[in-house]
Amino acid sequence: MRNAIFINILCILSFMSVAQKEEYQLRVYQNHQEIKPDKGVFRINKAPFQLVYVFSSVSNWMLIAGSNDNIQDAANASESMLDLLLSAESGGADSYFNEGRSIRAWDGEIETAIYYEDDTQHTFDSIFKTGKKIYGVRTVAYLSTRNDELIVEEWPSDELIVATAAVSYSTGKKSVSQLTVLKLHLRDVLNKSNIDVKGKSFLEEGEAHFQEGCEGCGNLGGFDFLKNGKEVEYLLPGSDIIDFVKYTQVGNQVIIGNGETTFTVSDNGNHLTDNKYGTKYTIVLRKHDE
Repeated sequence: MRNAIFINILCILSFMSVAQKEEYQLRVYQNHQEIKPDKGVFRINKAPFQLVYVFSSVSNWMLIAGSNDNIQDAANASESMLDLLLSAESGGADSYFNEGRSIRAWDGEIETAIYYEDDTQHTFDSIFKTGKKIYGVRTVAYLSTRNDELIVEEWPSDELIVATAAVSYSTGKKSVSQLTVLKLHLRDVLNKSNIDVKGKSFLEEGEAHFQEGCEGCGNLGGFDFLKNGKEVEYLLPGSDIIDFVKYTQVGNQVIIGNGETTFTVSDNGNHLTDNKYGTKYTIVLRKHDE
């Protein structure tokens, strides 16, 4: 009889242990496909991806991300990562209801709050339900750092550590449990052709001739095309105002914004020519790569 009771207790404890471990799962998706780890590493393109939390009830998590030595070392030791999570300062979501589609990548200094209260109060950009399971999709298009908010394509490292854990507070003290650590390897997506301006910078040919008392006068124009192939940061010749807009490219034609400026790309991709004024621009080392 005692043996039967003992076995029953062991079964209950075993079930409770499994249930705790399976309270939530974290998955990685890109281009509508789940990415499975390869020898413990998730290999994805350096482009927007989704973190998908799978859970069944009201939940609160905290998330940290980064690639410096501290978070890399902690990724190999559960206790160190839990300590890093406990010491991270509250940062909340970068925008309500995850409109910004970003996470904080402060190498463990600042956390991103992830939570689900109900179908309207949460920090996911979409929610799906299957049976008793809830799937919360957190799209990551931007990585917020101490100094900037980078698109994923501009992340300076080919590695990104993401750690998350359930979080609770008792008498004001934070506790974390159910640690999940993801090691992501981000592969650069190369340009399809020489004339693709994605990820390239161009500077106006010639010399700057500054004029005293006229801050913008004499500046050379420049166009820095982001690696997502969608946006460009630019300075028009003689201006001191940096603008940031979307651009499109069709063949060797590049259209800035609504078409206020258009370029023809040279056959080797090293030069741009303004179609209206004839101003020429030459490829230079991007400021992000200096």
